[in-house]
Amino acid sequence: MTGTARRVLVTGASGYIGGAVARALLAAGHRVTGLVRDPSRAAGLAAAGADLRTGDMLRPETYAPLVQDVDAVVHAAQLRFTGRLTEARIRRIRRADATMAGALADACLTHGRRLLYASGAWVYGDHGERWIDETVPHRPAPLGVWHAAATARLRAKASDGLDAVVLHAGFVYGPGGNFRAAFADQADRTGRIRHPGDGSNYWSCVHLDDLAAAYVAALHGAPAGAEYNIADDQPLPLAQFAREAARALGAESAAPVPRAVASLVLGRSVTTSLTTSYRLSNALARDELGWRPVYPTVADGLPSAVAALRGSPTASPTPT
Repeated sequence: MTGTARRVLVTGASGYIGGAVARALLAAGHRVTGLVRDPSRAAGLAAAGADLRTGDMLRPETYAPLVQDVDAVVHAAQLRFTGRLTEARIRRIRRADATMAGALADACLTHGRRLLYASGAWVYGDHGERWIDETVPHRPAPLGVWHAAATARLRAKASDGLDAVVLHAGFVYGPGGNFRAAFADQADRTGRIRHPGDGSNYWSCVHLDDLAAAYVAALHGAPAGAEYNIADDQPLPLAQFAREAARALGAESAAPVPRAVASLVLGRSVTTSLTTSYRLSNALARDELGWRPVYPTVADGLPSAVAALRGSPTASPTPT
């Protein structure tokens, strides 16, 4: 794709990642059609110039026809829940993503459109202290299973001519999402942060704004079939991330919770995923996309993230 302005359909445009991507695309001069469940949750996006459309992940007829009217699609929607992420809820998330990713891929193939798919680092599974580049096979942690499955299907469709690009993001911190749910809300409620396990496992993280910028770069700069790890320059142990988050959020301390106890509270799949160790190399995104994180370390990015979080409205419990 050339560097001209494009019409882009963004799914999950009222959500954490989808909203950030939509705003970044608008700021870069692109036209955005934002797919949302509830337009009232995306009033700011509409005011910024996005054309909002209502859709349901499990009903392809509500969004697949929109593909023919755009140049590219960013699939960032994910079914979300408040409260404990049970195995039944995880199965619903997997089904919704399989339905939507499949329908969008088919529509993009039919109309010759580019599809950018939002994946995550959990597709790789646990690799301890080893660096992970895009050639590492996918052996996903439980919460990476649906992204790994979708990526495999997109790879298979490439032989039919599908132009798909997959972005595997590290842990995304910013004003909302899992950073708010797992860290900020806990700090506000209890004055401290607890993390599952001893915290020796590595996390690769990325500021929400840097992730959004990667999508803008990939829209034009990525070759068909490309996959990129999107993370900052300095992976760090979960315990260190928790300590830095505690300081930034004004919490008293950060402390471990035994995995067995965490599994009882969070569920085994969530605990296993959170204690997975992944050190993502961002070299390919740097080399091919010219992407550079504005916040190369968590220490650089947390002040901005917390400032934006403190000034942001409370998230709605409605799934996006």
